[in-house]
Formats: sequence, C-alpha cells, structure tokens
Amino acid sequence: MMQTDVSSAYVTSASTSVYTGRVRLKGIYVNASGAATIALTDGTSAGYQQFKLDLPASATNNPIYIPIPGEGIVFLNGIYVNTLSGVNSITVFYG
Repeated sequence: MMQTDVSSAYVTSASTSVYTGRVRLKGIYVNASGAATIALTDGTSAGYQQFKLDLPASATNNPIYIPIPGEGIVFLNGIYVNTLSGVNSITVFYG
C-alpha cells in the first residue's frame, strides 16, 4: 500500500484552488447550511469534474465526513473547488 503525507485545506468559497499539481483527494468534511452542492474539478474551473456531491436540506447543521476509498481520486493538475453552494465550509483532505 502506498503511503503519502496527507494535508488539508479549509475552504469557504467557490473558485478556490486547493492544491496545484498531481494529487489525490482522500476525503472531504462538509458543513452544510442547507441543500448543498459541491463540485471539484481538475486544476481549473474548465477542468474535468472529478467529484460532485449533492446533499439534501436535512444535512443542515449536521457536519458530514466522506472518506474516499482506496488510494483516493487522482487529480492530475490539482484540486479546484468549482461549485460550492449551500455550504458554510468544507475541509478537503489530500495527499
């Protein structure tokens, strides 16, 4: 099994670069303020959408942690938060 250091980034708005360069998404912690949508793309806003999550309104004020199985999702050019709506904040775990 491959081992890498894991880092995190706290994000409160869309159009945010979490990391630039090849990286794997390991998990995401979501603090929703209502029905929520999160979309992460590869490198930039025009990059391929690698991860999308829709949460119902019942997720409000119930923080959720989503671990990514296996070695995580590979982003070749970095993790970019393209869409972040109905969310107070997310913490992205990557390595």
